[in-house]
Amino acid sequence: MDNQPYQLKILQEQWQTMVNTIIKNPSELMLSPACRQYLANDRWMRSGQKLQIFETLDEGVMPGTIAHNRRELEEHGFGSATRTARLINPLSALDPVFGAAAQLKVLSIGPRTEMELLHLVAIGFKPENIKAVDLVSSSPWIDLADMHHLPYPDKAFHVVISSWVLNYSKDPQRAIDEMIRVTCNQGLNAIGLTYAPEYGSNYIADQPGKADIVGSMQRSVDDLIKLMGGKLDRVLFQQDPVKDETKGPVMLIARIKHAA
Repeated sequence: MDNQPYQLKILQEQWQTMVNTIIKNPSELMLSPACRQYLANDRWMRSGQKLQIFETLDEGVMPGTIAHNRRELEEHGFGSATRTARLINPLSALDPVFGAAAQLKVLSIGPRTEMELLHLVAIGFKPENIKAVDLVSSSPWIDLADMHHLPYPDKAFHVVISSWVLNYSKDPQRAIDEMIRVTCNQGLNAIGLTYAPEYGSNYIADQPGKADIVGSMQRSVDDLIKLMGGKLDRVLFQQDPVKDETKGPVMLIARIKHAA
């Protein structure tokens, strides 16, 4: 037995079979971050890069938020295709999403581009059951609105995702209250953000000229749980920074309960 590292070799006929499988099930291609990024960017380019801006801002929106996100979209490309995957991947393994996503309605808050929406398609949600909302929209798939005043009826969605957008709020309580309001009883809320200790806890950075726009800073999952209050039924997934007072992701997926 030699000590050579094992190499995965794929035969030409195996490649062709896999390509044919993807052709029959194109949504599976969206499991690739690179493919999501390519398709979202290409659709954006083919649309003529039409960008819509929401003008009627709630006082909870951090000053500079629109300028920051517009700059990120227009000057720095589409950004990371993998960050929100840290939240969507565990979501995909949980009931009722696992194996039943096609029957569920989902809302994505603040996706900026279609990359996050394409990932939702990849894990089983139907495009017609996916809604998205942002202050800056690069797609007709993304409604123009403010997360502090969501333009949807009560209990409209089975799953609501806030992926790395809560830091843009000066009023995270109102933003989470709105998430809960549009979530049906026993539906799921998935929240992800980055805790950066240099900003402190619950820090408000009113600096429109800065590249980093930070409205609120939740230190841990416990901070999010407090904001959700009595509407939280059960925590299904959580992640805090690996070490106290170090920069890292804070993620929570929780089941919501409404009074009968």
